[in-house]
Amino acid sequence: MKADNYGLLFIRGISAGLAGLIFITYAFQSSSGFSVFSISNPLDSNAFFYLFVVGPSEEMIFRFFVPLVIMVFADTSYIVGGLVGGVMFGFAHYWAYGGNTLDLVTAVVAGMWLSIVVWQFSMRKDGKFTFMPGLLSAMLAHGLYDYFVTTMPGMMLIIGAAMTMILLASYVIPKVEEAEE
Repeated sequence: MKADNYGLLFIRGISAGLAGLIFITYAFQSSSGFSVFSISNPLDSNAFFYLFVVGPSEEMIFRFFVPLVIMVFADTSYIVGGLVGGVMFGFAHYWAYGGNTLDLVTAVVAGMWLSIVVWQFSMRKDGKFTFMPGLLSAMLAHGLYDYFVTTMPGMMLIIGAAMTMILLASYVIPKVEEAEE
């Protein structure tokens, strides 16, 4: 990938990450939808704490630190370390927030999805994996998910559909520009 594709990869990563988290949660929690989440004022400091601290810090641990340690000590690829990080992410959520087996499975699948987002949308220089912009995309997608699910759970499917449209458009628009040249 060329360095000038950074912004495009970043947009694709955020939209894929956020849409995926929304649809994974909805698929596994379809009986309750997003009603299990608390509704707060969009300007509430707790919502901003989720946006700027909780989501990004969880991504740094489970999509960067854990996979990096596994990559170094097991001499393996990011995807292996990321999938292990996804499983650990699920168990950490189960332990921290309580819940049932369905919540555990939902968090494991969501964690694995975000690992795939990091891997898929990270630039590769000289055939080697780098964390950017995939990790930054996952951090922002996770933070936005936490913010939206806290402040406007009734809008989650609309947000997911909008993110899906942005993702699809990000693949169509560059092709239209190439055809004009």
